[in-house]
Amino acid sequence: MDKEKIVSIVRKVEPFGYALVGIVIFSYGTSYFQERLLYNVPRILIPVFNIFGNIGLAIGMLILGGGFIYWGFTKWKAAAEKKNLYWIFAIIALVIGVALTNINFNPNKSAEIMEEMGKERKAQMEALRNSGDLGFSNPHVDAYIAEFNALYKRFENIKNRDEKTINAHDDELMAWRAKSADIMKKISDKEKGELARYMGKLSLQWYDLKMKYSGK
Repeated sequence: MDKEKIVSIVRKVEPFGYALVGIVIFSYGTSYFQERLLYNVPRILIPVFNIFGNIGLAIGMLILGGGFIYWGFTKWKAAAEKKNLYWIFAIIALVIGVALTNINFNPNKSAEIMEEMGKERKAQMEALRNSGDLGFSNPHVDAYIAEFNALYKRFENIKNRDEKTINAHDDELMAWRAKSADIMKKISDKEKGELARYMGKLSLQWYDLKMKYSGK
C-alpha cells in the first residue's frame, strides 16, 4: 500500500476518533443532571464542577462533547466526499451512548445497589437473630457455648455502662472468640459450619445489647 493511500485512510479514520471522544463526553454529560456518587470530570471542566456543581458539569460536558463531534466533522468534510455518512455514524453512536449511560450507568444505580445490599444484609441478620438454638452433641462445643452464656449474663447485668466498662467486656468477648480456633480442630466439618453460624447469632445478640446500652 503506497504512502498516499495510508495518509488517505488515516485522514478518514481520524474524524471518527474525535467523534467517539465527543460522544463519550456528551453521553456522560446527559447523566450528570442528576446527582450521583461518582463523576468522571475532564480536567478542563474541574473549575466548572467546583463552582457550578453537577448541573454546570453536565452543561459543560454537552458543550465539550458537541465540540469534539463537530471538530470531527470538519476533519471528515475535508477528507471525504460523503458528508452525511459522518452524521449517520455520529447520531447512531450518540443514541446508543446516551442510552447506555443513562440505563446501565444510571446516576442512581450505585445508590440503588447499595440500598438493595443493605436490605439484603438486614434480612440476613434478622434471619440469623431468629434462628433457633443448635443442639451440639460435642462436649467441647457445649463448654464453649456455656462460656459465652456466662460472659453474656455478666454483660447483661452490668450497672456501670460507661465506655470503659463496655470495652472491657468486649475484650472478654474477643478472647472468647479467639478460642474458636482450638474448638474447630476438635469437631467435624458439618459441626464447623453450624458453629460458625451459631457464633454469628451470638455475636449479633451481644451487639444488640451493646447498642441498647449506647441508646442506639
